[in-house]
Order: sequence, then structure tokens, then C-alpha cells
Amino acid sequence: MPKHVVRLLALMAIGIVLALLARSFLVPESFGRFGHYRADSIAENAALKPVHRTSSYCLDCHEDEHTKWSAGDHKSVGCEACHGPARTHPKGGIKTLPVPKETIRLCSSCHEQTAGRPAAQPQIVLAEHAPREECAGCHNPHSPKISTDLKLTGNVDDGKRLAAKACAECHGTAGVSPNATWPSLAGLSADYLVRMTTAYKSGDQQDVAMTPLAKKLSEKDIQDVSAYYASLTCGNTPAGSRRGDVAAGQSMSKNCARCHGETGIPTIRSWPLLAGQASGYLANSLKAFRAGLRKNPTMANAAGSLSDNDIANLAAFYAAQKCSAAN
Repeated sequence: MPKHVVRLLALMAIGIVLALLARSFLVPESFGRFGHYRADSIAENAALKPVHRTSSYCLDCHEDEHTKWSAGDHKSVGCEACHGPARTHPKGGIKTLPVPKETIRLCSSCHEQTAGRPAAQPQIVLAEHAPREECAGCHNPHSPKISTDLKLTGNVDDGKRLAAKACAECHGTAGVSPNATWPSLAGLSADYLVRMTTAYKSGDQQDVAMTPLAKKLSEKDIQDVSAYYASLTCGNTPAGSRRGDVAAGQSMSKNCARCHGETGIPTIRSWPLLAGQASGYLANSLKAFRAGLRKNPTMANAAGSLSDNDIANLAAFYAAQKCSAAN
């Protein structure tokens, strides 16, 4: 046999021997026991603590948020999709999961308009939809849909009788408040009135006067009174001692127009009518949002950077607008 063939066979034999030796050191003993994988990995993986604990883990400590989440459109998105794995987050512990701040980046991963994305999934064009404004400024992350389909069942006549007894002293006999620090209700949408009165009744919103009154009302009472005031023609509240610059307020109102319209007529019926409300009431409301006394994430963000002078100017502008266009 030629020498070069002998050498080649010797090299092949040496390679086979080295491969067998390497296999004994590098391949786990359990490899191939139940097929072409390492059998002991099953027990090892089962012994690992799970990275994700699912949204039910959050219920005990975060019942309010969990309730809103489970009743809303985001219930198919687990808590850990936004807050990260809960493996190191103990129940009742101090360590907290991160609260996303860059909501544009997070929300756009599912909601930026993309070819091929299911049409049933809400989609937006980022450059046109509130550019540079964080999504959480308008949407509750746990239940992001802005509801405009509240079921209204109120009876106007029943609401008129109840309003005369319980509401007229502060809000006027025809829903136009005689006091510059209280809101006029005439012409406000029933959606908004039901939503706000229910919030006072439940305690989600607090007010020295409204909270105890709302707690006495049944759901039917709230629907009836709301239907009555929504049926009335709005009228401008007496100005009182108005301060602030209307022209300056108009310039600033451009930041508010997307929700409240160019002159204080809301773009969505379930939002409040600002046009024609007294400047004192409007100013007090903005200061309450700024201080966190009134709860609304959108308004807290909007009012947080306003000075007292800014608030006075905005209040003066909206108070000077005619509310009749809303009817």
C-alpha cells in the first residue's frame, strides 16, 4: 500500500479517536435518552423560577389598576409586556417594576400605522396624531380607549324636578350659575355630566360640595339630572371679577384646541364645554388640576407647567367665548 494512503488512513483514525474522546467530555451523559436532546434539561428547566408571573400576580397589590386593565381593551396585553418581568418583584415588597415614561415608543410598537397590521387594531400616523405628546397624556395605559359610547337612559322631566330640589341653588334654575366660581351646567353633554357626577359619587373625584350631594343620588337620578341639563340652552355665566388677558389666552389656547376646540367647544361630546364658563371657575379648576386636587392625567400634564398668569389668561379667553355653538 502506498505510503501516502497509509498516512491518510492513520490521520483519519486519529481524528476518529479524538472525536470519540471529545464526545465523552463535551456531550452530556443524558443526551439522546429521550431523543435528540439532553434529557436532564427537562428537570433543570422545570426547576427554574419563571421570569413572567402573569397579570394575576399583580391583582393583590394593584386591584384598582388590575380592574381597569381587565375591563378595557388592553386586557390581552399582560402587565409585564409594559412593566417588565415580575420575577424579582415580591408581593408587598419595596422593589417596584419600572413605569414606562417613553410611551410613544412603547405604544407605537403596536399602534403605529403599518401595512399588513390588522385593521381592527387601532393605528395612528405618529407625525399627525398629537406629535411629540406622550400617549399617557390622553390615554389611561390600563384602559386606553377614550369612551364616547356611554349608555344614556335619563328622563328629562324627572331630572328637572330633581334639579330644582338639589342643584338649582348653586347651578341656577336654568342651569346657568349665578356665581362666578361655580360651573354652569346648561348645554353640557349628558355623557360628561354622567361621567363626572358618577366620579364624585364613587370618590374618584373629590369636592367639598359635590361629593356628599352625589353620594345621595342613585344611578337613575344621575342619568335624569344629566339629561335635563343637557336639554337646556347654554348661557354665559356672569363674568364676576375677571382678570387675565383674552388675547394672550387665545394664543395659549392653541395647545388646548385638540381636545377643547378652538373656542372651548369640545371635539368629543364626553368632554367639558369651556366656552362661556366663568373665568373664576375655570381658573380654580386649572389650579386644582395643577395641584392634583382634581384627578385627570391629561389635565395634570397640561396644567402642570402653567403659571398663575397663564391660567388667568386662558380662563379669560374661554369665559369670553359664546357657548351657543355647542347646541
